[in-house]
Amino acid sequence: MLVQPTTIAQAQAAGSPYFWDNGKKKLAITAEQLAAFKGGAQYDPAGGSALTQWANIQNQPQMDLEPVLDIPRQEPTLPLRRRSPVGDDYYQWRGFNRGEAPPEPSMMDRVRGFVGGILPGGRTESGVGGDVAPRRLERPVREGRVAPVSYSQVALDKIADWEGFRDKPFDDVGTRRIGYGRKAKKGETTSSDKERGWLMGKVQDIGDWLDGVVTADLNANQKAALTSLVYNVGQGSFKKSKALKALNAGDMDEFRKQAFSKEQGWVKSKGKFIEGLHNRRKKEQALFFG
Repeated sequence: MLVQPTTIAQAQAAGSPYFWDNGKKKLAITAEQLAAFKGGAQYDPAGGSALTQWANIQNQPQMDLEPVLDIPRQEPTLPLRRRSPVGDDYYQWRGFNRGEAPPEPSMMDRVRGFVGGILPGGRTESGVGGDVAPRRLERPVREGRVAPVSYSQVALDKIADWEGFRDKPFDDVGTRRIGYGRKAKKGETTSSDKERGWLMGKVQDIGDWLDGVVTADLNANQKAALTSLVYNVGQGSFKKSKALKALNAGDMDEFRKQAFSKEQGWVKSKGKFIEGLHNRRKKEQALFFG
């Protein structure tokens, strides 16, 4: 009987590009390996998400797949996470190029698209993603219901609001920045639309990185809150923090204290308490635990 690997280490030892975590099929790559891949010759900076590119090389789709299990369906305690390609990869996934009109779906495609938004086994006839459940947002939302929002859109809106927009360079604790907080070039100006596009790419990069270091299950708001936190404090600081250790251990009280509290959270700059950082942590805490 073939034993399925349940950890990244087991999968890599067996030469398998994926493993199973709580019944979900996931790619067997660590955050360090993903970082090494981004520094290698196979990574194309203009080719979309690093995780998508790595998955394509391994001939595995960049998403969590649920194997068919002969057990009664149970409602999850937290929302299940399902990822689909982004950017140009999404258009290719749907079977047409950016700028082209999408193909007219068949009647069966419409029926399966509706069912696929509810059940994980949905299929579509059109496009190259025939073995992928269609995106839930592709079916009409019934009156009185709210369409689900991805973590990236929540994070984009929150970070843009909390950071504020500047069309010209400004000083940020000795560093010249512009837009929503990126480093500025000498004499440059920018626009809100341009910077929101840059910010969305940054949000997705952080989201991919979080997938490699956070083992706890997160809903969209929780992942958005962590994305905002990492955008502000940096990946290195978060990765080596007691907050991440507590989060992965399931100790939410300790995580709250280490990440957001006035006493131990990220509320200081160069050893000095900053009221603005404390306010930012309170907003991220409310989003995470709300």
